[in-house]
Amino acid sequence: MQDYIDVLLLHISEERLNTLSREYVSCLAQEEAAFTALNATFTEEQSSLFRVYDNARSACESSFEDAYARQAFLLAREIYR
Repeated sequence: MQDYIDVLLLHISEERLNTLSREYVSCLAQEEAAFTALNATFTEEQSSLFRVYDNARSACESSFEDAYARQAFLLAREIYR
């Protein structure tokens, strides 16, 4: 049997794009524009190095978000017991 918190995290992750605020979407667009401008200045080697960095940063951020959400579910479970 799959841990119910894992099931909830998966559902939240799958539905995340449907529930984003306008503010977040605007920030995301600004981030993308800034990256596009920055990426245009990179050499091929710099671009490759940045992709490695960005992948590592994204994995770390994802792990943090999962741990944070898991702690929220565990806290809610304790409160409602």
